[in-house]
Amino acid sequence: MTIGETPRDDVIPELLSIVGNTNLAYNEIGLIENVEEEVYKPRDENDVLVSRKRDGSIARISHRWIVQKLSQLECEGLCVLLCTGEFDSDRLILPYKVVDSFFSAMPKLNHATVIVPEKEQCSNALKRWAKIAKRVNCISFSPYRESTLSVDLSQEQLVYLDCIGFTLKHEELFKHQTKGFVVSARRILANYLRNLLT
Repeated sequence: MTIGETPRDDVIPELLSIVGNTNLAYNEIGLIENVEEEVYKPRDENDVLVSRKRDGSIARISHRWIVQKLSQLECEGLCVLLCTGEFDSDRLILPYKVVDSFFSAMPKLNHATVIVPEKEQCSNALKRWAKIAKRVNCISFSPYRESTLSVDLSQEQLVYLDCIGFTLKHEELFKHQTKGFVVSARRILANYLRNLLT
């Protein structure tokens, strides 16, 4: 389930490859499909989520609207939300909770940087991930368009890519920028699903 539009051919094939089963049967649901942009657009800078539309363009979506939309949806079988935003649902696998559990098992680091698609998302990201290191920075770098990286990450112990849109190629790009380790929400979610499905 994407908060944007289907098909998410920029996500699903790589996700299934990490899971280790590219022939896994699945159905895709896009939450903004057939919905006017005026209905789902963010109301303020603390309400911004980002996803991809079918044509490859960027969708800016209201977190509050997604919360409401998820409360109305019925989901059969194993349902995975392809968004790292903070949600609460007992019917979905939520990447935020999977990632939070992953970091909770780690010792607290000294320096970490969280990468998000849009600058407005940094304030929420810093609140959510403050516990992973004594000093946490946040920078914006879009997985959906050409972006340039002008920040020195060489001393970071961890760079976390906080969007399912970040690919394994993005991980490699950031690995060239730091001596620390780089992990994406996509990889953490896929490894969780691999353990669940095998």
